[in-house]
Amino acid sequence: MKLSLALLATALSGTNAFTTTNSNVRGVTQLNARQPIMAGNWKMNPTTEADALNLANGFVALLGEMEDTCAMDESDGCTEVVLFPPFPFISKVKDIVGKLGITVGAQQVYYEDKGAFTGSVAASMVKSVGCEYVLCGHSERRTLFSDSDSNINAKVKKTLEFGMKPILCIGETQDEYDLGITKEVCAMQVSKDLAGVSKEDLKNVVIAYEPVWAI
Repeated sequence: MKLSLALLATALSGTNAFTTTNSNVRGVTQLNARQPIMAGNWKMNPTTEADALNLANGFVALLGEMEDTCAMDESDGCTEVVLFPPFPFISKVKDIVGKLGITVGAQQVYYEDKGAFTGSVAASMVKSVGCEYVLCGHSERRTLFSDSDSNINAKVKKTLEFGMKPILCIGETQDEYDLGITKEVCAMQVSKDLAGVSKEDLKNVVIAYEPVWAI
C-alpha cells in the first residue's frame, strides 16, 4: 500500500502564497520563514492494526534514508514530517515513528470537551495519546459530513486550547474553480474558520491549500 504524501502550504521556498508581492521589499515574511511540513493523511486506511504497523515501519525505513527531515521545530533547513493515522492506530503508530522524530496528528476532533456525543472524539483524548496536530476543515469533512465553517472555527480554537496545532484545510470546488473565484472562496474560508483566533495563536496555525477537485 502506498502512502500518499502531500506538501502542506507552510511557506515552502518559492511558494507565492506566502511571499510578498512588492518586488521592492527584500527578505521574507514571517510565514515564509516557517519550517516546511510534509504530511500524510491515511484517511480510513489501512483496514487492520497489523497493516497500520507494517505501514509505519515501512515509512520509518524509507524516511531514514532521507537527510533533510527532522522533528517539529527542531532546526532550520529541514522538513517536519507528520502522519495522520485513523484514531485506533495513533498510539502504536506514534511508538514506531516517534523514534525518528516523526510527529502524529488526529484527522479531526469534536469541539466539545465531553458528553453525550456518540462517535465523537475530544481534543483532550487525542492530546493524551500524543497528537501534536489536528486536521480541521478537510474537504471530505466539509462535503461528506457537512462540517460548517462555524464548526471548523470551534475545532480550530479547541485544538489550540489544548496546546496542539490545527492544520486548517481550505480549497475550492471544481465549479468554484471554473467560475474563477478561487481566491474569494479561500479568503472566505480563512476569514470564517480563523475568526477570533488571536495573533499570538496564529503562529501555531498551519494553512493547507488543497483544491477539492484535485483530490
